[in-house]
Amino acid sequence: MALKLSLGMPIGNTSGYIKRPTVTLGIIILNVAVYAITSFENVFAEVGEYWVRVGGFAPILIPNLSEGYRIFTSMFLHADIFHILFNMYFLYLFGRAVEEALGGLRFLALYLVSGITASIFHTAFGFMGSWVDYTIPAIGASGAISGVLGAYLILYPGTSLIMGWVFPFPLFFRMKAAYYLLLWFATQVFYGYAKAAGGIAVFAHAGGFVAGIAMLALIAQKERLDHFKNITRLTPPYYIVFMPIKAQGLTRSTKIVIAILLTSLLAGEAYATVGLANPGIVKSATLHYVSGDVTFMDYFGVQLPSIKEAIETSSIDTTRILLNRVYAAGLLYDEMKAGREITIMNQVFRVPIKIELGAFSKIVYVNMTVKNFEGLYDEEGFLSYGEGDIATQIVKIQVTYGPDNRLYPILDYEPATYAFRISSQTINLNSVTQYSALISLVFTAAALALTIIKDKDFAVVGEELTPFHRILGVP
Repeated sequence: MALKLSLGMPIGNTSGYIKRPTVTLGIIILNVAVYAITSFENVFAEVGEYWVRVGGFAPILIPNLSEGYRIFTSMFLHADIFHILFNMYFLYLFGRAVEEALGGLRFLALYLVSGITASIFHTAFGFMGSWVDYTIPAIGASGAISGVLGAYLILYPGTSLIMGWVFPFPLFFRMKAAYYLLLWFATQVFYGYAKAAGGIAVFAHAGGFVAGIAMLALIAQKERLDHFKNITRLTPPYYIVFMPIKAQGLTRSTKIVIAILLTSLLAGEAYATVGLANPGIVKSATLHYVSGDVTFMDYFGVQLPSIKEAIETSSIDTTRILLNRVYAAGLLYDEMKAGREITIMNQVFRVPIKIELGAFSKIVYVNMTVKNFEGLYDEEGFLSYGEGDIATQIVKIQVTYGPDNRLYPILDYEPATYAFRISSQTINLNSVTQYSALISLVFTAAALALTIIKDKDFAVVGEELTPFHRILGVP
């Protein structure tokens, strides 16, 4: 999840925070530290794939309570250096003022709840893609930061941002925070429904934004906000013009646009809640294994009978090799084993492996010795729980030039051992989507009500003009 789908780059705000934003800085330091650890193997250029598989949030794992930690860990993982750079920049830019208005602990609560809600929205709108999208891990603090943006829209709609582009030519201009955030929110909703996000979890962004607005009703303190409103009004302006008295808050046009966007989300959530979106039934499996003295943890999802296709999408080579061997030996899925429990000791299998390299295609056979294996199969013949030890061969391909200057592949076989444990369960993605959509609907309805009815109660710097409106300097 990234905050790169935006209109320009804000390079400053004018909310005028006073105290050091301790919690905001603490979150930034924690995110940077986690990124340093998880990207060290790749010279800090990008996160290691293992960490994504271990800590990323995947909707298919929601029913597995032992994987519940992912909804938190995913908020602190970032794909690459630009991902964390943009996210931390936005957090620092907007988080300081929101933390000042809410207080440190309440700001932290808003941040975390927004991140969790972002994952729920991501799940609720998973039906916009295929069942495979439920297996793709989502990472990043963007959902939580989107909640900060949503809160900023309500608290400081009347402040200004200096917007800028550097490429293809430098351009800088002043823009109301309400307009920028509204346009940004609109792009997330539009890209989501248009299926044009390009792998970015835009509905997670929208969900975090919605949660940030809705949470203000629960965590904002009226006395604290009134205090900041008075400070804003008493701060000497550079130039004062007497204007007719108008209530602070969002303008009518801004409310209309927000209402339209939130209503569009409500429509999608209602559609999913009543069960009209039905992604189907899948097998969700987690595996723990040791290979070459290295411990791995991974997961995968399959929709029967298309197991081979799902295995080939695995991004970790050792996982793909293990699953290929177990599947080829009939130990992962076999209709004849439905409802049975089996035990295998010291049995040798000849496993077919298809090698493809450009126009070259060949099926080779490798040995796999099952030293021991115990497996329990569900009513469809899919491995419900199994553990064992195997010794097999890994096929490596080298390409060399032959006498006729043509490329020829050379196959090399290396021994490999696995001690593994696999557990799976049958997941009704429709139920997962329905419950997630219901929670999303509640948050969206609450955000809509606050925006339309209660925005003036929370605005520290309103979008509408007040009797003393600064024409020059800080608005």
